[in-house]
Amino acid sequence: MAYTGWLAGMRTTAARLNLISGIWTPYTPTWTASTGAAPVLGAGATLEGEYALTGGLCRVRISLVGSAATTWGGGQFRFALPFASASLAHASMAYTGSALALDPGGAYYPGVSRILSGDAFVMALSPTSATGATAGEWNASRPIAWGNTDNLSLSIAYKPV
Repeated sequence: MAYTGWLAGMRTTAARLNLISGIWTPYTPTWTASTGAAPVLGAGATLEGEYALTGGLCRVRISLVGSAATTWGGGQFRFALPFASASLAHASMAYTGSALALDPGGAYYPGVSRILSGDAFVMALSPTSATGATAGEWNASRPIAWGNTDNLSLSIAYKPV
């Protein structure tokens, strides 16, 4: 899906006003892995997202709740964005937001959501342990060994192309 901002000379239409209104629009992000086996949502699990476009900025929220049938994959988690991100001044720059993992026992694991310059997906990263060791992208065993009813929440704002 392509995003076109409001430009001089464009006609005002209901569709264009809806697109730029800032109203939250639901979408289902695709969940993939950077390498290895792909994750599989499985019966009883939930993956949902929503986005809002305002003033050339796209705000995104993604939530995942695993089930006993969820297969967590073999590489770093990636979640598709509703629109690809605009490139930044340098390839190593990124848009950043928040990430939170929760296991059924009530332990919270904070992290950062990240969209690299020009990417069409968001990833989460955090320390590999609760004490703050080496940072790394979330996968089947980071920041927790994911399982039934574990959940993940990502929130980020970025400039779409």
